Amino acid sequence: HAHALRFMVVEVEMEETRRRTVPDAKTMFSLCNDGRIKETLKETFDWKAYERGRLVSPTDCNLIVKYEETSRGDGGDGASSSSPSLKTQQLMESSDGKLIANAFLDVFRNVSRREAVERALANVCKMLGDPQLAKVSSEYFLPEINKTVTLSNIDAYKALTRLMVNAKNGWFVREKASFILGVLLSKSESLRNESFLSGEEEEEEGEEQRCSEEMQTARIVARWSIDLLGGGDGSLADTTFISGDGVGGTMTIQGGGRDENQEHNEDRVIPTAIHALASVLQHRKTRPLVRNLGAYKLIAPLLDSEKVNPNCRVQVLYEAALCAWLLSFDAKARKQALKVDNAIVVRNLIKVAKTATKEKVVRVAIMALKNILIGSADSGTDDAKKASTTSSTVGEEAEQNSNKENVAAHGKRDENDEKDDELGPIAETCIERESLQKVCENLSHRGFEDAELLDNLEQLAKGLAKRRVIASSWERYHTEVRSGSLDWSPSHTDEGFWRNECSKLTDNNCFVLRNLIAMMSSRDVDARTLAVACHDVGEFATHYPAGRFLACDLGAKTAAMALMVHEDEEVKAKSLVCVQKLLVANWKFISGDN
Repeated sequence: HAHALRFMVVEVEMEETRRRTVPDAKTMFSLCNDGRIKETLKETFDWKAYERGRLVSPTDCNLIVKYEETSRGDGGDGASSSSPSLKTQQLMESSDGKLIANAFLDVFRNVSRREAVERALANVCKMLGDPQLAKVSSEYFLPEINKTVTLSNIDAYKALTRLMVNAKNGWFVREKASFILGVLLSKSESLRNESFLSGEEEEEEGEEQRCSEEMQTARIVARWSIDLLGGGDGSLADTTFISGDGVGGTMTIQGGGRDENQEHNEDRVIPTAIHALASVLQHRKTRPLVRNLGAYKLIAPLLDSEKVNPNCRVQVLYEAALCAWLLSFDAKARKQALKVDNAIVVRNLIKVAKTATKEKVVRVAIMALKNILIGSADSGTDDAKKASTTSSTVGEEAEQNSNKENVAAHGKRDENDEKDDELGPIAETCIERESLQKVCENLSHRGFEDAELLDNLEQLAKGLAKRRVIASSWERYHTEVRSGSLDWSPSHTDEGFWRNECSKLTDNNCFVLRNLIAMMSSRDVDARTLAVACHDVGEFATHYPAGRFLACDLGAKTAAMALMVHEDEEVKAKSLVCVQKLLVANWKFISGDN
């Protein structure tokens, strides 16, 4: 029974991640039909010159010219609307369809002139951006289909990856190659089956060689995306293509086109990178790699709408939250999300859920929070059964049945995941400060039409209420101090807490008090921790009999006075008050309204 349930939840996760990571027709068209593609396709281009130069075979040249003339006759030169191109669709459905796809792949494989490569990329992106054409043509580029019409040992993955990773190829070439790779990897059933049947093993030495070529490509795309998000150029100079035929290296596009450097396209780098990352994170075997590359730390800033380019804000927020959700299926990644930069991922996801106006953005943010904070579902079997009997349409705007992911995400739990129900002090503090329960309540009354979103909100609210939290206020405070990172949780500002628990700071040879003073003296802690530590030492000094003398003996006054010139205003203010409390005998009688 357990074995059958495992495969049922894996099947559920496979379907759900596929539906949420394959963009709908509207999004696909916007990604493929930017101004540069329209400009490229409007220009007159002489493919016959490449035939005469023996760079393109006569057969390929005739097929490409035939496709472009048909597309242009249908209004497919980039100037028309997004309506399906009937004649072009009929052409791709004919016996020439596979051959036309192979002709464009031959350009990627064999031609190094930038104008030709850009023209071929623009055509393929336009093709994949048309919903009707994409249904017919996308599979023609997959190696298992393309190998029936080509003699080349360089398949689409190798050809496109070589274009994508070389920083000298110009941003247009690299961006469009990454987009096409994302579409092909999303369509590949063999890759999906390999990923889900193998599970989420840790990356080991030699793992790259043991993977299929498709999985190797997905890993390269993941590394490329992470490198760009981290401020790199995505060149991946050490990348080689491992295969039996020995084909490797990268392809550099030679002259002819405009020199497009990444710096001139900064507004497109982040949207491209996060879209590419979302396209590969649906595959289980990429998640440990992405987690180990520090993805959550790089995703977190993209969840802050104030730091995202307004021109692409909604889509970047959506895909960043989507990446956070997909990555949260990995148990170690969930724990990482609770620790990175004081749970900044959780903070920003809560902020997105509170402030986003688009329903799809709110939905995926809530799903990510649910996975990260709730962990396993209590009713795994029932949810899996419910998931297996529910159907929905593909597309961002029609996402449904999000209860399935939590079951699927934890259908395979390991022995190291026993404490997945413990958030830790930082995440607990984050939830308390942001009042996540209240956020769920407010969102449930915003009039969302999606019943599944409302169901997710209800499940998240109930899950937060049921979570196993640390038993008492003191134990929670003690754990927070031991973590070495403090925030303004209720305990710090609760008068009753200090009145009742202040004596415990002196237990075990003043273990907690010494830790607070050590934080004040350290140069390695953040400003918020310094401010809270100063506040807590001051509270101890005023509530514990002779507390100010004990704290001073342990070096509190020296540490606090040193912080009075700190660059952070909050630290300066709290250290000043701390010094005053250490020097004044009856602080509570003279503090007044202060």
